[in-house]
Amino acid sequence: MSELDDAMLQRIIHFVYDEHNSFSHKDFLDLMKPKTFRNKISKLKKDDIVELDYKSSVAFYTLKGHKHGKAGTPNHKGVTISNNDPVYNMIKNLPFDKQSIHDIHLKFKAPNIYQIFSRRDFPKIKGNSAIGIASWSKNNTIVKITINKNDTVTVIIGCTLEPIPLDYKGIIRFFTILARSEGFLEGLTVTVNHDKLIQNKSIPQCGEWIVTRWDFGRDSSQTYKGEKFEITVMNAQQMFERIYTKDFKKYKKIRLEQVECPRKTAIDAIQEKMNESLGTVL
Repeated sequence: MSELDDAMLQRIIHFVYDEHNSFSHKDFLDLMKPKTFRNKISKLKKDDIVELDYKSSVAFYTLKGHKHGKAGTPNHKGVTISNNDPVYNMIKNLPFDKQSIHDIHLKFKAPNIYQIFSRRDFPKIKGNSAIGIASWSKNNTIVKITINKNDTVTVIIGCTLEPIPLDYKGIIRFFTILARSEGFLEGLTVTVNHDKLIQNKSIPQCGEWIVTRWDFGRDSSQTYKGEKFEITVMNAQQMFERIYTKDFKKYKKIRLEQVECPRKTAIDAIQEKMNESLGTVL
């Protein structure tokens, strides 16, 4: 798969499994044009990976066998507007909490790791034969790991209910999650030979893993009691932002976010974000 295909599939998994929602071309505007989306969805449907969920003003899709229907997609009642829209600016100027990151995607190369895991009884994803490793979760954080045939490992950190703030405690939490993921993978690569434990050394240190994508934004400091909505807007840096209502089960907040693709090591990506002046983004 191309990097674009991989990014698309990972996001589809996030919408269906993490947010229990279907998706439309509007959820991929930062990645591809609507025509490209339709072509790729057509192939995924042909491969029996996705299916149509329902149609309203646009078509909504889901993974095969995971239909949600209209009742499961309230967050998609949105529109695309310009960044000088008065409603957009009014909402954007509301008081918000600290800047934070969530839905974090990383990748790294590990020689021969696919061959190592192919010997184990791990399920393979239909369509590309990638190996899905059982995820682990803790404190509103879930980690999913996929090992691809080209020995590229992708790691997704889902923490949409508790985003990682860009402060001292948040950064410690972020690298603790990465370190635990690294240790988890290393433990699975241990083999026994002549009663000796042999540790595979191909997995790079987690600080060197490449951040391919994350959602960067803020939640409103106060709860929101109105109807659910979603607004998509192109900002001055030609990047798509979303403002929408985020359901935290017992309450709702307004979330302001944009998808970023740092394509840098975890250490460098975090350092760069920490060095940015507050207010220059979002």
